[in-house]
Amino acid sequence: MRMSSSNPVFRQVNSYTLASDRPVTYANVAIKTIILLAVAAISAFLTISNLESINIGWIIGAMIIAFLAVIIGSRSVRLAPVFSVIYAAAEGLVLGLVSVLYTTYYGNDIVPTAIATTFVVFIVMLLLFSTNIIKVNQKFASFMVVALISVIIMSLISIFFNIGELYYIVVFISAALSAFFLLLDFQRIKDFVESGADHRVGWILSLGLMVTVVWIYVEMLRLLAITSRR
Repeated sequence: MRMSSSNPVFRQVNSYTLASDRPVTYANVAIKTIILLAVAAISAFLTISNLESINIGWIIGAMIIAFLAVIIGSRSVRLAPVFSVIYAAAEGLVLGLVSVLYTTYYGNDIVPTAIATTFVVFIVMLLLFSTNIIKVNQKFASFMVVALISVIIMSLISIFFNIGELYYIVVFISAALSAFFLLLDFQRIKDFVESGADHRVGWILSLGLMVTVVWIYVEMLRLLAITSRR
């Protein structure tokens, strides 16, 4: 029995789990994820290189496109390859601007440090998962959902009531939460690989993993910003 996922992208992939003579593999998902990360990195680089031509309209448009691309890409195995790349390109534009803003306010080291930290977090979580040190089951997934809802509520409270101390707590918890959500992503990928699901779901699985990696990077930026202030 498959564990239900907290990642909205992975929840959609349940429709494509029938066994196939060309099943999805770990290498398949890994290569596609690397492609999406490369597209995002190139998009971010181009954004940073052409800041003078980027305005608020571009940013809002990119955010909307990224949001829609995730929805469409996660619901259609046929359209997933195209819209996964579209998501990566749009998200790269947003992340490029965000990275520039953090660099401006917190120094040139914050972005490379955030990237390196994101990579380290990914490797550590992968090791914890592969060695079964942390067991990912339905109870774990349910706890993560409750924790995510709690963080969202705490974030809204800190914003509306301008509680600075609560914001710091939210950032630390959210950073940890984003890392542990990787475990859920790994488990879902494992489930689909072991079930012999069709290779076409690789793009959907990669898209879901990409969303979590982007979340971790943003959280690392926020965490590093707070620690640098202190």
